Order: sequence, then structure tokens, then C-alpha cells
Amino acid sequence: MLLCQGPTAYHGIVDIARVGAGDTVFVSGAAGGVGSLAGQIARCRGAAKVVGSAGSEEKCRWLIEELGFDAALNYRDEDFAEQLRAEFPDGFSVFFDTVGGTQFEFAVQTAAPAARLALCGTLAQQFAAAPGASMPRFEALTAIRKQLVILPFSTFHTPEQIAHWVTHYAAWLAEDRFVFPQSSPAGGLREAPQALIDLGKGKFRGNVVLALD
Repeated sequence: MLLCQGPTAYHGIVDIARVGAGDTVFVSGAAGGVGSLAGQIARCRGAAKVVGSAGSEEKCRWLIEELGFDAALNYRDEDFAEQLRAEFPDGFSVFFDTVGGTQFEFAVQTAAPAARLALCGTLAQQFAAAPGASMPRFEALTAIRKQLVILPFSTFHTPEQIAHWVTHYAAWLAEDRFVFPQSSPAGGLREAPQALIDLGKGKFRGNVVLALD
């Protein structure tokens, strides 16, 4: 239960964004370790609609067919921003962001008034080809006009945070409401460096657990 990003996803969705019944949720990087859990947690918390973004059509289908997302958008599509607005014509109430970059910019434009933006990660910057690349531009005027609530956070895996995740994760699994998404590359520790490189290139889905010999 702890060999995953569960505590981070749970803390961000529940304690920070306070997702509840009726919320509409957009998750960036939804095929990753945190995002794939965050979207499911939002659904279990009663969200009315959960939409995720991913980097391939295959991953988008996986989010819908295996993890129960209502829709999934390929952020590489040229009309990604238009697709996002089409999914949320009235805006969304919660944005769970693991990516930053232009997806954050589009989210600010699409968000409903008083939306909560839980900022979990900046993958677009971490894996950018050049320093400073993919730095999101923050439309302060739009955020002020919409009265957006910006909620950057870190998860320290305190005993309380871990206990909350484990308790709910076990219950949702028993109720068949949750899927543990994972990739298990083989090869043992000698393949760990390559697995880390492949992780940064987006070759895996869900949580990555290296299979030992």
C-alpha cells in the first residue's frame, strides 16, 4: 500500500482541494503515479466529473476504460485547450496539477469562478530540454477576476497522512471501486537507471515498481 504515491494523491485531493460531491475535476498528468490515483480518489469522493490529461491516445483510453475517468485528453493535440473548454463549458471546480507548463495556463483560463487549484508538481519544467523552458505564465488578472484559490502543497508522509490513505485505499479496494495502476519493469536493480530515464520520458503508466530478480 505504501509502494505508491497514494499519500500524496490523497492529501492533495482530500485535505488540500477538499473534493466532494458534485465537484468537477481536471487532473493533469493523469496517467502518472500521482495523477492516476488522484482521479480515482476524486471519483470515490463523489466528484460529478473527472477528466485527465495524458501524452498519448493509448494512455487516454486506459484512463477511461481501466481507471474510470469520464474523459481523457491528449495534451499533445494542437486543439487541447479547446478540448478542455468543451469538456468543462462552465469551468471546473478543482484542478489537480502535477505538470505545470501550458496545462496550468489553460487550466487558469478554463477554471470556474472560485475554483481550487491544487499544485502538486511541475513535470513540464523538471523534464524540459532547457532551463526555464515550460515555465507557466500566470494570468494574475484572470485569477483575480475569477477569485481562484491557488493551493500549492507538499506531502511529508506523516503517520496521519499515511493512515488516512491506507484506511480509505483498503476500503475502496474491498468495495471494488479502485484500481491500483502500476508498471513493473523487469531486470532488477541493474535496470533501475534506465527505468528512471524511461519514467521521465513517460513510457510507463501509473506507479512504477521495479521488479527485483
